[in-house]
Amino acid sequence: MIKKIPNILSILRIILIPLVAWLILFDYFLYALITTLIIAISDFLDGFIARVFNAQSEIGSYLDSIADKAFIISAYMLIGTQNLLPIFVIIIVISRDIIIMGAFCLSFAMNQKLDINPIRISKINTFLQFTLIILVLVNNVGIFDSVYMFNYLIDFVMYSVIATTVTSLLFYIKQWLNYN
Repeated sequence: MIKKIPNILSILRIILIPLVAWLILFDYFLYALITTLIIAISDFLDGFIARVFNAQSEIGSYLDSIADKAFIISAYMLIGTQNLLPIFVIIIVISRDIIIMGAFCLSFAMNQKLDINPIRISKINTFLQFTLIILVLVNNVGIFDSVYMFNYLIDFVMYSVIATTVTSLLFYIKQWLNYN
């Protein structure tokens, strides 16, 4: 039973994405923050349980990747429509995932199996992307309105997201080109 938990957690994350989208769209930032924290914690637990209990599977790796990309794309799109981050950040983050998914689909269409494992910079990038979403939501809940330094923290994480997004994309492109 424990070997199914990572996949169940990935499916839960996918199911929660429309809820977060709706909450952000209608400015229920506190509830969006709580749901996003649940998604982030379940993402961590999914990977942790899969590694510790040797419950990794091919379907699980796809589910985890789909859950991450679907959440990141939808959250950043909605944060962008609410003007909570600069549009160039939204474009960079979403473009990376679209390019990676496009390369995967193209390879699949060409009957080339890609065995590209997540690289460390990509894991850091995903962590920072989640962190930026959480910080933006916290900022819009109003918890840190009086804390001047909080905006500097958001800016620091935002530029870190840009750097890791571009760097990880370049590494993935290099890996993909080496397969072809």
